[in-house]
Amino acid sequence: MANIDPPPPRESDGEVGPSLRVGIVIINGANAIDFIGPSDAFNEAGRSAATPFRYQVDLISVRPGPIVGSSGIRTLPDKIIGPELDAAYDTILITGTQELHPFDGDQLLIDWLKRNAPSARRICATCTGTFILASAGLLNGRRVATRHDHAKQLANMFPEVRVEPDRLFVRDGSYYTAVGGMAGIDLCLYLIENDCGRATFLDVARMLVLFLRRPGNHPQVSEFLKAQSITNTQISQVMDWALDNLVADLSVDALAKRAAMSPRNFSRAFMDEMMTTPARFVENIRIEAARILLETTPLTIQQIAHRAGFGNPANMRRAFVRAFQAPPAEYRHNIDRSPTNSKGLSC
Repeated sequence: MANIDPPPPRESDGEVGPSLRVGIVIINGANAIDFIGPSDAFNEAGRSAATPFRYQVDLISVRPGPIVGSSGIRTLPDKIIGPELDAAYDTILITGTQELHPFDGDQLLIDWLKRNAPSARRICATCTGTFILASAGLLNGRRVATRHDHAKQLANMFPEVRVEPDRLFVRDGSYYTAVGGMAGIDLCLYLIENDCGRATFLDVARMLVLFLRRPGNHPQVSEFLKAQSITNTQISQVMDWALDNLVADLSVDALAKRAAMSPRNFSRAFMDEMMTTPARFVENIRIEAARILLETTPLTIQQIAHRAGFGNPANMRRAFVRAFQAPPAEYRHNIDRSPTNSKGLSC
């Protein structure tokens, strides 16, 4: 597999072999998963027998003392930002925080990023870490991802940044931004596969017990999760049944009958709850089921169309073109080749 971002020559690190340096800058108030998840992913990659080198991960703080996460967890940093830390990092990752402005007036961090970004092979940010990179002027004219509930504010504060409001992660040149949480791990797996190849990626995914690799263009909120978040008991019970019975008749009349409601009342209540029609939502959960099967199984298009409840490939094709502007076969092909995309913008 050709890498879109070939690693530079590695530093020798004594008996443990060559290494790539990763600096994870943690801001007070960060969710633990935003720094522990990436740290674990890179360290697991180094343990894989398929990897010819290891990642040397430093947890970096802006100030001395323990870093306090959003849950109260305390972590001691390996390094403190300052002139003595102007060392060559292959990858720099800035974690976000639940506070939108933890960096106001923190010129020390901004100056450090400006000095070190040009020498790093790639600069990454998760969640509101994107705001920090934008404050340093490093994202002007670039496509970026951030949490959907922060997207509008990011766009307003930094009009020269091109915000992608519903992506898990985005790459633009040597800059990578992700929405945080599990999407930060998705991003790190993407980086690891590009550096080390598919065998290492699979080893890391197995060690972290991951169900599915999610490309960056996945929506931030799963349709399945939306279905499970319905608060109306009558409708939620019916939709729970629908998720387990995609091949059944999921027409409005059939769903309303199962909910013991009239079709009109069911449609009105569903629209109030989900801000979309039952028919559109059923199509969306079928598309998501089909998409997962396309990405994770060798099943044929016809088999997937049946399992996802489309009935035939023609119906599934029309739904995919509406959702992804591509038929299922092309979508599968693009997913299979996305890590080697020469421009690196497909994520």
